[in-house]
Amino acid sequence: MEVCFKGNLEEISAGLHLVADEIGLELKETGVLVEVEQWKENKLEIYFHHDHGYIRYNRPIHFFRAIGLFIQQASEQPSFHLLEVPKFETNGVMLDCSRNAVMKTDQVKILMRKMAVMGLNMLMLYMEDTYEIKEQPYFGYMRGRYSPNELEELDDYGWKLGIEVIPSIQTLAHLSTFLRWQANNQYKDTDDILLAGAETTYKLIDEMIQAAAASFRTNRIHIGMDEAHFLGRGNYLNDHGFVPSFSIMEEHLQKVMKLIMKQGLSPMMWSDMYFRMASSTGDYYDEEAAIPSAVVEGMPEGMQFVYWDYYHEEEEVYERFLQTHKEFGPPPVFAGGIWTWNGVAVNYKKTFQTTNAALTACKREGIQEVFAALWGDDGAETDLMTGLLGMQLYAEHGYSNDLDMEKLRKRFKYCTGAEMNAFIVLGELDQPVGSAEQTALEPENPAKYILWQDPLLGLFDEHLKGLKLREFYEGLEKRLCRWQKEAGQWGCLFRVPLAQAAVLAGKSELGIELKTAYDQKDMKKLANIARNRLPLLIERIESLKSVHYDQWMERNKPFGWEVLEVRYAGLLSRTETALHRVNSFLEGSIDCIPELEEKRLPFSNHNHRTSYVRSNRYLDIFSANRM
Repeated sequence: MEVCFKGNLEEISAGLHLVADEIGLELKETGVLVEVEQWKENKLEIYFHHDHGYIRYNRPIHFFRAIGLFIQQASEQPSFHLLEVPKFETNGVMLDCSRNAVMKTDQVKILMRKMAVMGLNMLMLYMEDTYEIKEQPYFGYMRGRYSPNELEELDDYGWKLGIEVIPSIQTLAHLSTFLRWQANNQYKDTDDILLAGAETTYKLIDEMIQAAAASFRTNRIHIGMDEAHFLGRGNYLNDHGFVPSFSIMEEHLQKVMKLIMKQGLSPMMWSDMYFRMASSTGDYYDEEAAIPSAVVEGMPEGMQFVYWDYYHEEEEVYERFLQTHKEFGPPPVFAGGIWTWNGVAVNYKKTFQTTNAALTACKREGIQEVFAALWGDDGAETDLMTGLLGMQLYAEHGYSNDLDMEKLRKRFKYCTGAEMNAFIVLGELDQPVGSAEQTALEPENPAKYILWQDPLLGLFDEHLKGLKLREFYEGLEKRLCRWQKEAGQWGCLFRVPLAQAAVLAGKSELGIELKTAYDQKDMKKLANIARNRLPLLIERIESLKSVHYDQWMERNKPFGWEVLEVRYAGLLSRTETALHRVNSFLEGSIDCIPELEEKRLPFSNHNHRTSYVRSNRYLDIFSANRM
């Protein structure tokens, strides 16, 4: 659409040029006249009649959402009047840059352009050790860390689009990749946790805070502090004897706060350790846990607490925990999740169920800041761009009291060029026939363990019997192929799932059939497996590895790919070994295959025959032996 803008565009001009191609906008001196006005009302208003219209907005992000809505609506009708009231002051995304995949800056910029048109105004970069500290050469060493210039570049880009870019770091736990180096032993309590109380640790944390904050305009910083389960149980215990974990954390947090205040920063942290330490079971979501009033009174002044919950599907649960968080002092931040970390595929069924419950509760409780985490647990096997639909879901919740699914579908189509159902199909890799309703906190992920389990050992085969998985994945491959055509520019995201579906079709029942044929000494079936099934599977794994490599190198820095390459190489090698051993048995050069002699035991004591299990650690899936 050719548009001529009238009004003060100084604050939004640079960003407008960045998104123009994204939204089908041509900036002209002639064409549709759109008057632009920034006003004090916390809402955006859009009007159009024939060849004239106006946009009124409060914050730059509201303008970028509004111009997208304007062009979208103008393509459908000759006149309209729209009014939207933002429900959140902050609504955005946390991008995991620490689970091996460090997204290239040009790809982060693509993500930010989509965010701007959606109306999302915050991008948090989760960087455990993937940013540079000049005094610490091992910090992010060989991990694809961002340079200060790269972070400044992303901050500048976000600022033009009305997006606040916030660093998220760790100042206690989740630092195993840094602490693995012997040069850093002075900072180590356990393999994952910093040594609280040590002067050298606070010098390091001071360097972390300064380095992380230096590249950003914002004065906000997320300092982590979550999941320090074994705090004080390593070198700290040797130095000080037993001290309750909570006492260690309180003292540590106060020292970190002094460093933050010295830099004039406004901090936030995950809240789970307060709940875990008040729980008899150490559970974050223990509704019986009561945090003592003295502990609440002792919480550091000026700290915002982030309630993270990607799991529950009941509004009431979120409401109770949000109400508890309000008692801590400053208004809490809510962090939900777009399920990109459950294995090899996004899970939109779980994403929708948890997000709808959580954000409805947040609006009811008056929570003003929310964001969605895009994690990449266990090697970042899932491309985080598959989370675009979840981002749109957050955006539409953020501008309406109640979610309108038809509006969500249309907005997603306009903002990304893809059909909503195309992205939903991407999540079906983990929803084969017989999978349970998503009532558990963590949904099942059969695609992950079917893909990576050893074909000769079949550690998960007892959970896969009689489920017609080959038929399911063959059908899914056809559906993915059809929907790829409806994904627009994001059809590229289907290449890996398509190749995965082909491998899963060939592999899901193979171990069961191999074991059954061996037990029955059915040489004909064994010969067919050796002659046809295993060679075809090897071809498909090689193809999957190739397209996954291409996708990774387009999206991420090369560091981290070596982990997935080793997994693929191991799977290929073990499949070739399976072929060799079956052939050796058929030829009579060995009289048995001990791996197939072993009785198959269930991986889990899961008793529901119509349901799968969940396992999201490659090291637990591939072998029963140590790796």
